Amino acid sequence: MKRIGLIGLGLLLFGVVPEVWAQQRGRIVGVVVDSTNGIPLPGANVLVQGTTIGAATDLEGRFEIPNAPAGPQVLVISYIGYDRKEVPVEVVPGEEVNVRVALRWSGIQAGEVVVTAQAQGQLQAINEQLAARKIVNVVSAERIQELPDESAAAAISRLPGISIQNGDQIVIRGVEAKYNTVTVNGIQLPSTTLNRATGLGFISANMLSGIEVAKTITPDMDANSIGGNVNLRLREAPEGFRFDALFFGDYNSQDHTSDNYRAWASVSNRFWNNQLGVFAQVNARRFNGGGDIASATWEELPQADPIAGRRPYGLRQYDLEDQMNVDNEYGASLLVDYRLPNRGKLILQSTYSAESFDNVSFIDRLYLTTGERWFRIYRVIGDRYLFVNALQGEHWLGDMAQVDWALSYAESRRKDDLGYETEFVGTNYFEGKPLTYWTSEDKVFDIELQPGTPGAVREGRTFYEDFGERRLVGAFNIRVPITLGIVSGAFQGGAKYTQLNRDRDLLQYYRRLGDGGGQNVGAAEFLRSIGANPEAALNLADFIDEDYAEGRGQYYLEGRWPYRGALRVDYLDTYFRLAQQGWATPALAQSNRYDYEAEERVPAGYLMADLDVGRYLSIIGGVRYEKFSFTNRAPFVNQVLYDGSGDVRDTLEVSRSHPQWFPNIQLRISPIEWLNIRLAYTKTTSRPDYQYLLPSTWVDSGERGEAGNPNLKPTLADNYDAYISVHHDRIGLFTVGFFRKVLSNVVRPISIQRRTLDQFEGTFWAPEAAGYPECDDGRKHIYCPDGPLVPDINPVGLITTYVNNPYKGYINGFEIDWQTNFWYLPRPFNSLVLNFNYTRLRSKMDYQSIFLVRTSPFSPPTQVDTVRTGRLYQQPDDILNITIGVDIGGFSGRLSFRYQGEVLANLDQRDPANDAFTRAIYGWDFSLRQRLPIKGLSLFFNGINITHAGSFDYRRLVVGPDATGVSEAITRIAYYPRRFQFGIRYEM
Repeated sequence: MKRIGLIGLGLLLFGVVPEVWAQQRGRIVGVVVDSTNGIPLPGANVLVQGTTIGAATDLEGRFEIPNAPAGPQVLVISYIGYDRKEVPVEVVPGEEVNVRVALRWSGIQAGEVVVTAQAQGQLQAINEQLAARKIVNVVSAERIQELPDESAAAAISRLPGISIQNGDQIVIRGVEAKYNTVTVNGIQLPSTTLNRATGLGFISANMLSGIEVAKTITPDMDANSIGGNVNLRLREAPEGFRFDALFFGDYNSQDHTSDNYRAWASVSNRFWNNQLGVFAQVNARRFNGGGDIASATWEELPQADPIAGRRPYGLRQYDLEDQMNVDNEYGASLLVDYRLPNRGKLILQSTYSAESFDNVSFIDRLYLTTGERWFRIYRVIGDRYLFVNALQGEHWLGDMAQVDWALSYAESRRKDDLGYETEFVGTNYFEGKPLTYWTSEDKVFDIELQPGTPGAVREGRTFYEDFGERRLVGAFNIRVPITLGIVSGAFQGGAKYTQLNRDRDLLQYYRRLGDGGGQNVGAAEFLRSIGANPEAALNLADFIDEDYAEGRGQYYLEGRWPYRGALRVDYLDTYFRLAQQGWATPALAQSNRYDYEAEERVPAGYLMADLDVGRYLSIIGGVRYEKFSFTNRAPFVNQVLYDGSGDVRDTLEVSRSHPQWFPNIQLRISPIEWLNIRLAYTKTTSRPDYQYLLPSTWVDSGERGEAGNPNLKPTLADNYDAYISVHHDRIGLFTVGFFRKVLSNVVRPISIQRRTLDQFEGTFWAPEAAGYPECDDGRKHIYCPDGPLVPDINPVGLITTYVNNPYKGYINGFEIDWQTNFWYLPRPFNSLVLNFNYTRLRSKMDYQSIFLVRTSPFSPPTQVDTVRTGRLYQQPDDILNITIGVDIGGFSGRLSFRYQGEVLANLDQRDPANDAFTRAIYGWDFSLRQRLPIKGLSLFFNGINITHAGSFDYRRLVVGPDATGVSEAITRIAYYPRRFQFGIRYEM
């Protein structure tokens, strides 16, 4: 009944339209451009003088006022950084008036033009941000085209409150990437990861006309955006033939690789009297790099007295990891737009991005208590791609209503060609010391390695992963403009249907390679060719890469440790490809453990009003309804041995639905021309990761297990925002914003004893859901009574599963953003452009904490259910971005600084003292461009991560038996490449 009443209210609101439009009105259409170069000015404000009727220009500088009052009128056009202009027009009832408005930049003095390209891009972003009906940050088209970043992720990372997770995923206001959405022209992209996050590293920034990050969403947007929405806007073809090509060579100074490049080219034109536009682009990139990583394992010291109530720790193990990742990316996009005679438009967009990855990680593992040294390798070769195809339409039904619709299909997939991991044991490679000696990670780098005895291989695993997502969407919206006295704007409603299908298939083989013999079937001839015994276990001496330390390995960790733990990748690739041909069957349990099929359906509808009340107040209000439903299939797997063998007991299919209403109210108040106040309350959601929602169970010999939980509820967020902006030709745009998010049903992993699982509301266990009957002893059994009596698997062991945290989480913060250029200063300072933003974040949540304790070494464990308070994961304290640009003649330069404060990396179930953190990280980038005397030709020189700052994780521990207090014990050090790029660009 509620839905029927809401729809009825919407129809009633739309029913006032005929009365409103009975008045005699006409239509004003036009374009606003720069007077000196004809560049369109998006975000310009066009108002009919003396009324609240108006419009903002789109990305092409075009505007349309469908309900202009008849008679002589005056259009008032304003654009920050440009002189205001008044244009008289005569509006004839039922007819159209077409105008072209050229604005003069405020920096023109005595006929001299000092506007610069970077200042132009900044002004576009400022005006688009001010004209937006919601709280947004913008990367303008001019900024992208003038000094392009290498990827969309890099371009977004300089906006307020934005940081990067896992290299190319967008974190908004400290909210993890999986809680945000990414769209292209409003079409949501599928996930490119195992969770719901979408990586943007292989989406070229050059293909975009701008980027918009919405901090608040409106009812016509998908509600699954707790942090916000990133919308990538594709470039439409401007008038006239255009060609643009760019090529960069890329030098990685960390690994000393120079076989890196980035190339991009586009062509566009308009045909048939500019009605048909075609924009096409291709891009390619190769990068040879990887991280230098060192990880420490700390352990409580034996026979050491507690210090201030806490046990002292020492180093037990150290892993030195050197990564070699070679990524080859390529892509293309096509955007065709057709302007219909009745003021409508059709848009066809196709975007394809792909990547071939060839990754290897060497791990040189030092056991500091025994002196042993093991050599590990993790290897994966494969491909991934992202494809988006959409058809969109915009139409006017006379002057009464505007209709838009969209049909889209998007797909992402990753597929491995080869994956394996193995390790060799090399004994006595350095002299072991007592654990109490190793109290500083720096001492590891002073170890003098001994020749030692080469050891044999241990076990080997090969794995092949194939997962992907397909997303089909249909959407329809209708917008009815109204004018009632001092109120003007529009009522809007619409519907949307999204269907998502996702699957994952993991195939894994396991062999005890140390046994030799039959394990080498298929690879015997190869082993013989390299001088190895084809019947014996693989030996480290045959596979160690002795030359690596003299080449790439000499630069490991900035030269602190010549890396001597590398293995012959070419030998191992050949061996595993050949040997596996003789391995009979895959490991059944491990090959099925992570497999699933998931289908999600989200029908949605909304009603909203977008109104201007008088000259000073704008209101967006409405409600959205979404019904999140899914049907997931996953196996119940019993693993019986460490080698991954076992059986699939059953495959379960579970369906659930979660209907939800999302109210939304946003105000924009402008009591003074230079002051803008925005207030918003929005309700948003985030759905649990795919793996979390599965009806899956995995048990390992009755001692431990994992379970999905299709009973999980989506996380909900109540979002409160208050922003104040001051704008002026000399100030630019200065904004201070405050926000608060209250999260409920936050999903988190916990470990619970199997026998107590049913004590926790909403948990799931596949054998019970499968309906296995009880037998004579009153306990549940598997395959009973038709099969052998098998007791309930894992009645006592620990189960890792997922629950909705019963306590709410809170995120509070504020943002400061200042964008300005100094055109009014004397030369050369009048060419400076500044972007400064700072975000302060604080988060807190009470975590349900479950762990086991023993009163004595021989007593049975007791499960404790308690509460502890901590920060949210991946929540930094501070985010700071500073960018200074300059344009002098044909030279353009930009220097950027990024800072991200400390982040919670891991939360301990029991003791806050054992939480792990990532120290604050920072980075500097620069980009230089020099235009050459040949028209359209430019040279570029860029530096990325030029200070080569490392990332450090730590725990707060008492280190060593002689310590007097707590210190920061480093658990992980990571360095990622410093890069320099030299390029050339041609535009016509």
